Amino acid sequence: MKLAAIDIGSNSIHLVIVRAAEGQNLEIIDREKEMVRLGAGTLRLHVLPKETMDRAMVALSRYRKMAEANGVERIITTATAAVREAYNADTFIERVRKEVGLEVEVLPGVEEARLIALAVSEVTDFHGKRALIIDIGGGSTEFIITRGSEPELLQSMRLGAVRLTEKFITTDPASRDELQRLSTSIRADLSRVVSEVHQVGFDFAIGTSGTVLNLVRAAIQAHSFGEEDTSGFESFNQSVTLDQLKRLNRRLAKMNLRERAKVPGLEKQRADIIVAGGVLLETILTEVGAESITTCDWSLREGVVLDFLRQIAPVREDAAPVQLLDVRTRSVLSVARRYEYDEKHSHLVARLAQRIFDDTLDLHGMTSQDRKLLEYAALLHDIGYHIAPNNHHRHSVYLIKNSEMPGFTGNEIAVLAAVVRYHRGSMPGKARDNRSRREHEDFRALDRAHRSTVLRLAAILQIADGLDRTHRQSISDVRCEVEGSSVRFIVAATSECDVELWSGDRKADWFREIFRVEVTFEREREAEVPGAKPSVARSLG
Repeated sequence: MKLAAIDIGSNSIHLVIVRAAEGQNLEIIDREKEMVRLGAGTLRLHVLPKETMDRAMVALSRYRKMAEANGVERIITTATAAVREAYNADTFIERVRKEVGLEVEVLPGVEEARLIALAVSEVTDFHGKRALIIDIGGGSTEFIITRGSEPELLQSMRLGAVRLTEKFITTDPASRDELQRLSTSIRADLSRVVSEVHQVGFDFAIGTSGTVLNLVRAAIQAHSFGEEDTSGFESFNQSVTLDQLKRLNRRLAKMNLRERAKVPGLEKQRADIIVAGGVLLETILTEVGAESITTCDWSLREGVVLDFLRQIAPVREDAAPVQLLDVRTRSVLSVARRYEYDEKHSHLVARLAQRIFDDTLDLHGMTSQDRKLLEYAALLHDIGYHIAPNNHHRHSVYLIKNSEMPGFTGNEIAVLAAVVRYHRGSMPGKARDNRSRREHEDFRALDRAHRSTVLRLAAILQIADGLDRTHRQSISDVRCEVEGSSVRFIVAATSECDVELWSGDRKADWFREIFRVEVTFEREREAEVPGAKPSVARSLG
């Protein structure tokens, strides 16, 4: 199959078109890049100007036409720091949807880092050693430590070539004072991540994305070729030492914009931000103790494609990427354990919710991805107890939204948090006063499709949670029989379960209203245990 990935960055908008065949490496069919500078002004003012959005629409429209001309089956569009930090990001996303016909997924910083790691790991032989991957963008820099399988460190810092240029450099060439303040600020901002890098440790450094590739290319030319043209420069596995980079930075600092634009190896459009980018890379390598850095041409957009392919690929016992598919489960369990979740209750609720989902598939028509979100919501629905029992569903939302969860996009986190929010309480559409409506603002901020998904998943989760009301795991399983407009919930119980049956029925009101069905609950006769009260098929409908 053919796929396209569009990466809306703070400096450039990138397109990559690939051909993917089972059991084979990705084949890059075409690449394109346009420096739209979405982050110019946005990273400082947190507003995307209309004229900047207009330029982005032109580039994105052209990319869509290129992708369609290549016969791609899917275009995956992501956005990073500039859109992530803009107050009017929703306006931009809606314009892309209406004017270009693309759905934009805004990536959290830590997810951006994970996808970069996935791409680099696909084309790099780590020989069992740890690599520190450094990806310098226009608005952020990602730090990853990995041996090529699961990352041991994922960090995203608000340090980028565009952001730092706007903040510190006002003269041309940059003054000595500006460069000193720039370097000092970077070192201060890096202190925490440098400490984490030292704690984990690494054997060599890899650099990705335009700033690093340009600096390495220019440093190699200055060192080996003088002023010769190196248009055939291979951006894979090219290395420079820290000393070479320092010499290049000293040269660049003395040049004005016109002179920098003529430096062999540097893209002309990058000449205005390369000084800040060079100081940033030099400071990073110095602080972490790396003596050299090696380039990798694969980065976020390739990672997006790989991640999509792993999600749609059938899971086989002998499939190497299986661990990568499970990164979201590990993220969820990490958050759940951090906030001391009730493990037995949460896993039972997840299992019951999935059984209900499967048995009522024809009723709700949701996807396997929705099923996974339901599982994750069930595992996290009660973590708010870590803060307080009262309003724990709202506390759970707060903890989810303020936890780093690699593997999840911003939209997925929003949907996940909303499903958790509505595992108890009234439906958002029932809010009758201003205060109640304010409590449902996050729900109303979702698009219509996501709101529908939240309501359907929450309806299932409410019942599953109700079936373990006492947290005693009295009910071990549930099956659903759908007959016309009626649904029978038949539970298997290991002990008396009157409270659970009552609670399940009480929490089925959403299910009744959303799916417009009659609902009854009963205990399966075969599940009777010695000593339990005799039971008939017990209906609470």
